[in-house]
Amino acid sequence: MNHADLQRRLHSLGFYSGLIDGVFGPKSKAALLACMTEGPDYPIEARDVATAASLLAVEAAAIWAIYDVEAASEAFIDGRPTILFEPHRFSKSTGHRYDASHPKLSSRVWNRELYPASQAGRWQQLLDAVALDVDAGFMSASYGAFQILGENYAVCGAYDPWAFAWRQAQTEGDQLEAFLRFVEGRGLKGALQRKDWAAFAKGYNGTAYRQNKYDEKLAAAYTRRAK
Repeated sequence: MNHADLQRRLHSLGFYSGLIDGVFGPKSKAALLACMTEGPDYPIEARDVATAASLLAVEAAAIWAIYDVEAASEAFIDGRPTILFEPHRFSKSTGHRYDASHPKLSSRVWNRELYPASQAGRWQQLLDAVALDVDAGFMSASYGAFQILGENYAVCGAYDPWAFAWRQAQTEGDQLEAFLRFVEGRGLKGALQRKDWAAFAKGYNGTAYRQNKYDEKLAAAYTRRAK
């Protein structure tokens, strides 16, 4: 998607009234941020997770454990989905062409210091990245309660990275649906059924999961939820 197309999408949703000129400046960024804040941000309930659990043939506590760990149960903050922008993924998606000019947005290597502490800072990263490359920007952030990376838009049933990000900004139910599609599409259902947290963590969070003790956090969260 190019910037003019994104302006058209934002215009059709009632958030952008400027020229469709492909210049993604302050007015376009403000429209995008407003669109991603609109909501309605409805939370999931126990019955929603129970339904999802039955579809995956897993315990509801297993899904709640992932919910608890991924975004610390904060699916939305200030009306927007919680996000984590990944500069190393943006670098890869753009062929490393912004590494030198935008080192806070694009890095060949993973660097924890490039993660702003606040959601406001992380959203600014995303807006600035989208201003450089629409698809790569949306692909390089993880969203919502289950923190699924935008690169997985297709397996989650979205037409393009923007559509995925927009759906993640609607409700926790949309985020839960993406989670279901991701677990099925990436072949993680068996590991979740067995509560093989190491195998699940590797497939869900990448090979560096041990570094963050991701599997241990999931196991502990499951134990709390299963009580």
